[in-house]
Amino acid sequence: MKRRLNILSINQFFFPDSQGGVERVAHETAKRLAERGHIVHLVGQRMEPGTPDTEELYGLTVHRYGNAESRGRMGGRTRDALYASRRVLSELVAKQRFDVVLPHHYFPYYSYIGNTGRKTIPELMTFHASYWQELRLEGAERRTPKLLEQVIFGRMARRTEVACLKRADRIAVLSDFSAEQLSSYYSFATGKVVKIPGGVDLERFTPASDRNAVRKRLNLPVDRQILLTVRRLVPRMGLSNLVTAFGEVLARHPEAMLVIAGRGRLEQELKRQVVEGELSNSVRFTGFVDDDRLVDYYRAADLFVLPSVAFEGFGMVTLEALACGTPALGTPIGATPEILKPLAPQLVLRGTRPAALRRGIGMMLEWLSDARAAEELRKRCREYVESSFGWDAAVDALERLIFELTDAGRRDG
Repeated sequence: MKRRLNILSINQFFFPDSQGGVERVAHETAKRLAERGHIVHLVGQRMEPGTPDTEELYGLTVHRYGNAESRGRMGGRTRDALYASRRVLSELVAKQRFDVVLPHHYFPYYSYIGNTGRKTIPELMTFHASYWQELRLEGAERRTPKLLEQVIFGRMARRTEVACLKRADRIAVLSDFSAEQLSSYYSFATGKVVKIPGGVDLERFTPASDRNAVRKRLNLPVDRQILLTVRRLVPRMGLSNLVTAFGEVLARHPEAMLVIAGRGRLEQELKRQVVEGELSNSVRFTGFVDDDRLVDYYRAADLFVLPSVAFEGFGMVTLEALACGTPALGTPIGATPEILKPLAPQLVLRGTRPAALRRGIGMMLEWLSDARAAEELRKRCREYVESSFGWDAAVDALERLIFELTDAGRRDG
């Protein structure tokens, strides 16, 4: 019989308080470890005022740190949260005897390192991306002078990443792309890397029995081919390229409609692009979409498009769309080819620019205009995800690695 472990999951943002891809991976793995009988304490930053410091959620004990209303920000991260995470982690570690630490974000993990000093239990970090490199590409997303952020916050981010990656006993990655990216930035980490692919909740993300009924719930037309993208509205997501390409697609497919779900600093710029391109009748911005409605948007779409131009470490949204039976078309960036090529090579675009998007979208709309072919592809999408990206296999591999680390620690101790 397997030992019951006491696990500390260290996060900055976490589900359901925040609903990004990293948050989803951390949540699904922690929840499923708890379902297997392990005790899991998840520490994360407070995102909404009034949420309790500690509560039970999805079988986990959640501990929040920081003030959600703080205005002292640098690089989108509250300064008080950096200090608050250290206090909460210090108190928790003093009260609990943990068997393993599973960090998903650098800054609170760095706080944990500062608290504990000499390492006494195994630490298995999941590398989702290099925040320092993303910062260099995107620049500040908050109202911090660019030079100040790049010089001060950028240096701090890189120093923090290096310390965390050097400290971890093993570093889990979700894709071959992430492994290559990690090795190219931090060659010292290469020998620690273990690939554990992510998954998707196959019970939550399922095809619709009646897609027209789903569209009516969302106030979407039932007689148009609907393209969907779910993204943060920031430059590296390639949304401006998508809007440009879609305007050209409409010349041959006037019945098409593009739905853009998400929010971010480019929202007004993208809306101006839509108006100037006279696309307002064919492009809809939903803003933030909560978790319940997100499933319906996937189900309602004919095609999901991932137009990223950089840093697509895994692509959780791609898997969620496929699990709902919706074909996904993506740029050849990051892990997207790893996910889509085995399903159908045509689903990987030949580039990131509008011309490549236009050609790919046009080809897919022609394919999907054949009702029989569309139904067959939707069925293949679901079957592919079921066979390759269920969470059970991923958590099996994670649990085996955790036991390997904890057993080695017991022998060394």
